[in-house]
Amino acid sequence: MNQIYTIGHSTHNIDYFLKLLNSHSISCLVDVRSIPYSKYTPQFNMSEIKIFSNINKIYYIFMGNEFGARRKDKELYSDEGYLDFEKVSRSSLFISGMDRVKTGIEKGFNIALMCKERDPIDCHRNILVAREFHKQNYKVNNILEDGKIQNQEHIEKRLLDMYFPNGYQQTLFDDPGRNDLELINESYKLRNKDIGYRIVEKKETLVNEVIYNRIH
Repeated sequence: MNQIYTIGHSTHNIDYFLKLLNSHSISCLVDVRSIPYSKYTPQFNMSEIKIFSNINKIYYIFMGNEFGARRKDKELYSDEGYLDFEKVSRSSLFISGMDRVKTGIEKGFNIALMCKERDPIDCHRNILVAREFHKQNYKVNNILEDGKIQNQEHIEKRLLDMYFPNGYQQTLFDDPGRNDLELINESYKLRNKDIGYRIVEKKETLVNEVIYNRIH
C-alpha cells in the first residue's frame, strides 16, 4: 500500500523538526501553506526551510497553490463564507496537485505534507488533503509533535467523538438510515466548517451591500 505523511511545524526548533522528519525517513517535504511565511516562526519561512531541507538532502516543494487553505475563487466558498473542502477537492488545480504527489510517491519519495498546526485534526493538511489520499486507499501517517504516528482511522475516530459525543452506535440506533461512513463524512464536513478559512463577507452580505449601494 502506498503511503503519505503529514506534519505540522508548530513552533518547533528547526533541528527538532528535522529530527521528526528523519525519524520517519522523509525525503520530500510538500508545503501546503497558502502563505509560507510567519513572523512568529521565521525558521519555517519558505526561503529558510527550502535551504535547510536541501542542505539535509530533503526535497522541498511549495504546493500552496494546489493545496492551500485560502483561495481567490469565491465559487469555492460555501454560502456561509468558509472554504468548502469538497469543492476544492474537485477543482482541476487540486487534482493536478494530487497527481503530482502520486507521481513522486511512485518514484519512491517518502513525502510529508507540511502545514503549521500542531494537531492534524485542526489543519486542512489532514481534513482536506490527506483525507483525499485516504479515500484513494493511501495509508496516511500523521506525525505528531512527539514523533508518534496517528493514522487516519484514528483521526476519524476522534472526529466521531468530537461531533457525536454520545457515541455513533447510539446515533445509528436513533437514525437507522445513516451508516458509519455517512457519519464520518458528516464529521469531516463539520470539521471543515469549524476550521475552514473564511472570507471577510458572507455571500449574503455581499448581495446586501450591492443592494444598499444601489439604493444609496
